Amino acid sequence: MSTEKKTDFSADAEAAVQLEAEAQTGPDVTAYTHTFEKPFEFRGRTVTKLTFNWGALTGEDHEAIEGDMLRHGQTLTIPAFTGPYLAGMAVRACTDRDDNGIRIVDADFLKALPLRDYHKIYFSARRFLLRSGS
Repeated sequence: MSTEKKTDFSADAEAAVQLEAEAQTGPDVTAYTHTFEKPFEFRGRTVTKLTFNWGALTGEDHEAIEGDMLRHGQTLTIPAFTGPYLAGMAVRACTDRDDNGIRIVDADFLKALPLRDYHKIYFSARRFLLRSGS
């Protein structure tokens, strides 16, 4: 007896088309400032806002994100719909640094965020990619 499960991706495909259409009609957002409703504490640091400059990312950033994904056994399909890629974008696009000039946002920081904040940052990266036709 087969336990093979069939999946219909037509609803997902329609949702993707709708998201892309919405991104094209919205403003061209190359930067995003996320303000936390409640200060976020991580590793002894309290953060009230984060700024992401999506427009500053380069091909080198893309290669580094994709390489990191491959090292972790993840495959990049479509950047705008690949969670680990969007998270990598957020790490690299965040302009906030500590007193030593080191990024305050890394993968562990993102994973510790409240889901609502994580999704707002994640969807900002997605809107940027969809708006740019990626």
